[in-house]
Amino acid sequence: MAISPNISVAMCTYNGAHYIAAQLETMAAQTLLPAEIIISDDGSTDGTVALLKQTWEKLVEHKTILGRIKLTVLQNKTSLGVTKNFEQAIAATSKPYIFLADQDDLWFPQRLETGAALLESGAGFVFGDADLIDGQGAPLGHTLFEALALKNSEREGITTDSVNVLIKRNIVTGATAAFPRTVFEKAAPFPEGWVHDEWLAMVAALGGEKFAVTGPLISYRQHSSNQIGVKKNTLATRMAKLRAEGTQRNARLLSRMTSLAQRAPELGADADELKLISSAQKFQEARSAYPKNRVIRWVPVLGQVLTGRYFRVSNGPRDVLRDLVQPL
Repeated sequence: MAISPNISVAMCTYNGAHYIAAQLETMAAQTLLPAEIIISDDGSTDGTVALLKQTWEKLVEHKTILGRIKLTVLQNKTSLGVTKNFEQAIAATSKPYIFLADQDDLWFPQRLETGAALLESGAGFVFGDADLIDGQGAPLGHTLFEALALKNSEREGITTDSVNVLIKRNIVTGATAAFPRTVFEKAAPFPEGWVHDEWLAMVAALGGEKFAVTGPLISYRQHSSNQIGVKKNTLATRMAKLRAEGTQRNARLLSRMTSLAQRAPELGADADELKLISSAQKFQEARSAYPKNRVIRWVPVLGQVLTGRYFRVSNGPRDVLRDLVQPL
């Protein structure tokens, strides 16, 4: 077991006392340890900060090498929210390679060693699958990629044409992600409407970074208190999406594409990528203007189908159906 001078871990916490000790134990059991761990707490009221400090002190007592890892805990008096809290945590790191961590997951021993090897070999963004577990740590019987219904074309495309994959939907889960500091420096500040992991992935894609996809290197915990989680793509979840009110979602997607269009030139997007982003922005503008009346909504929806945008910058027939039937 050794400490890498190149690895920082950025973790965010919020009322995670029930799980934080187990997560820290798996971080301390890595085959390759980080040089520093930055934890940004977003105003916990359940004793999370005190517990994580006590847990780390006990781990250091049993394994002296852990004492050489710099542990920094930031405490927010006012909540920043998930995305801005991660931005703060990442900004406080100082090493070339940054690994993200959630407060409630369990790392496999080789997570840092595997990710660092990929980054050192030229990858500019690493993410992967995960085993899904429940609040008690029991397997849910399927993986993260299975829950996301990740297609082979998406898994292959993310390594060859990442912008075209990510413009349709985010397939990156931050709890599995690692990237060079240069990606964060381009990404900051994180714009409104984007979650930290999807924004960092898009920035890496536009910057021409090579993506590497791993198998499961963590157990990704799903429970009632998840700030961001994943539900298996079943008939029930698909029906729920069709019934969900779409006005706020469409407004958020438009805001995302608008901010992306504004930032894309400085992020290194080429002419084809700028054209694709412009098309996505026009598509979201059209969606935000769809009439509430479903009887007449099919006319503008059909118009967008004919432009091909539902297939270039969205999820094809699935989103056509969603836009036809969801309430606005």
